[in-house]
Amino acid sequence: MPRRKTLTQNHVRHIALALPEAQESSHQGHPDFRVRNKIFATLPPDGRTAVLKITPADLDDLIQRDAETFRDIWGGRWLSVNLERVSPEIFHKLLVDSWCLTAPKTLVQTFRGEDTPRRFHNR
Repeated sequence: MPRRKTLTQNHVRHIALALPEAQESSHQGHPDFRVRNKIFATLPPDGRTAVLKITPADLDDLIQRDAETFRDIWGGRWLSVNLERVSPEIFHKLLVDSWCLTAPKTLVQTFRGEDTPRRFHNR
């Protein structure tokens, strides 16, 4: 079986900046990604994780499924993702969902081409 490609923080940067109106900034000495000046993802200094905004229900669901890949951080609304363990497809969906939670509804609707945003666990 071919080995799955491991994500890096550079992959995260590339995916995040491809989203509409996404910009890279920083806080607390490490990079973050924002839409209209609101943070939807950060890159911790460890180089192996990314932190994404998430709903509490999705956070609990992911941690119950795989606590080695996902963990709660910053009070139940932020998900730490181990980039060495997550599949690129799942991570991409989570990052888009994080952006959708943060972006204005009209921007999300334009991006999705639909009336309401979708969330990860509803797919």
